[in-house]
Amino acid sequence: MTMASALANDSPKYRSSLICCSPLSADVTSRSSSSTSGCVSADESCDSNYIPKSIANKKLKIHSSATREEIERAINQCKDIVLSSPQCSDERKWLVRYLVELRLRLEDIKDEDGGIRERVAIKGHHFEQQTSVANRKQYCDHCSGVIWSIVQNSYICTDCGYVCHYKCIDDVCRVCAHVVMTEKGHFEMGICPEKGLAAQDYKCAECSTALTFKDTWNEPRLCDYTGLYFCTTCHWNDLSAIPARVVHNWDWEKRYISRIAYQMLTLSWSRPYIDVENTNNRLFKFIAELEWVHKMRKDLEWMRRYLCACAEGSSLLSPLFVQLGDVNKKYSMAHLQAINDGSLESELTELTESCRSHITGCARCSGKGYLCEICGNNEVLYPFDSGAIMCDKCNNMYHRSCWLRKGQNCLKCWRLNERKKNTPTTSDVVDTNSVYDIDKFVD
Repeated sequence: MTMASALANDSPKYRSSLICCSPLSADVTSRSSSSTSGCVSADESCDSNYIPKSIANKKLKIHSSATREEIERAINQCKDIVLSSPQCSDERKWLVRYLVELRLRLEDIKDEDGGIRERVAIKGHHFEQQTSVANRKQYCDHCSGVIWSIVQNSYICTDCGYVCHYKCIDDVCRVCAHVVMTEKGHFEMGICPEKGLAAQDYKCAECSTALTFKDTWNEPRLCDYTGLYFCTTCHWNDLSAIPARVVHNWDWEKRYISRIAYQMLTLSWSRPYIDVENTNNRLFKFIAELEWVHKMRKDLEWMRRYLCACAEGSSLLSPLFVQLGDVNKKYSMAHLQAINDGSLESELTELTESCRSHITGCARCSGKGYLCEICGNNEVLYPFDSGAIMCDKCNNMYHRSCWLRKGQNCLKCWRLNERKKNTPTTSDVVDTNSVYDIDKFVD
């Protein structure tokens, strides 16, 4: 009863649920059980990776890839130490818990028939056996149960981070989040496109478990990203900002999402999937920082053309430059979050200043600048200068003030039009060589 209470309180399946066990009752049960037989209490501080100092030198720990004979030997050794340990002591509590874990591991080995698969491919996942697990608790994405990493084999997907027990590997029903996002290539841009539980036939959108609001043990949970309902095993009340709410309302409040949505957002957080200009162009008018970054991206696009043609300037093409200096002008959630935090502004300012100083000081790059034909001074103009403007037709550069004083008329375009008027067309010129004598071709 104590172990069940501890798992119910700690499992993500019952997190933020109406059926959590009472902490008081769990504590009372743990004290009563420990006072009689020295069983494991529901104390959260008792971690499976912690070994009491008095038995640390007895080498009870086994590797996650231990064989059946090694586990049976460890079980017998653990039983002997339990009998010789003091009752109600920390050593006995740890030993009893470890004995339970060893028996669970032995049951897994029996189910495996002695063979362990190192790599498994299913539903787009590429699972690999976990050999070195960090000192933190892990939960199975299939059954939401605790993974006792010391004695139980577990797998992790190298693409999306899906973690599951060895015994759950063949029952995985969730498609790999990496496969889903690679095929889509974009985020869901509708704000919580909820269709209702009836549209799902009152079943979980992932595992098809029957859902009803009358059943408090398996309450339906709405995913704010997909708009679908999931069971408590597939929806752990993970919190995340929603891309659709950010793009349409600049709303960064975190909302509850399902496990598949959490994995998709985590995996694609740094991928440029969001086209703010086509999705919500009015957002630039309300968010000044976003408008400034958008202008800087246009300047970086012009700077990239200069730096790519220069051997010394190519070293300035940092990862941030490559991400923001592209031509598709799409943003990732990481970029938008950095804009909201204000950290991207300082990085972009430093990047643009270093690129500008190289272009203006390099003989090769500065030689590709422009001169204003209206004022005729020797100031070199570049497309990324704030005081310069470019003609949309011929790409000639002018000072912004000179362009307005000239009535926004391009001198180069005027010369090209005059040249076309004075140049005779091909229809007006008669080529005498093209006139053939038909008698030459007739016998």
